[in-house]
Amino acid sequence: MIILAALAAGCLAAPLAGAVGGVAVGRSALGTELAAYMGGLYGAIAGGVAVVATIVVLSLT
Repeated sequence: MIILAALAAGCLAAPLAGAVGGVAVGRSALGTELAAYMGGLYGAIAGGVAVVATIVVLSLT
């Protein structure tokens, strides 16, 4: 049950953190809305894979 909760929380937090990071880094160059969309997309891709890989490794050890 804890593994599923960690997976859900991590996969929900990844795009949100990516959007915040995208706005912080690219606001002046891209505009706030586009930076948030791009950060959310790349956060979901990279963060989702990282969360799944981490949970798999931790469940094997």
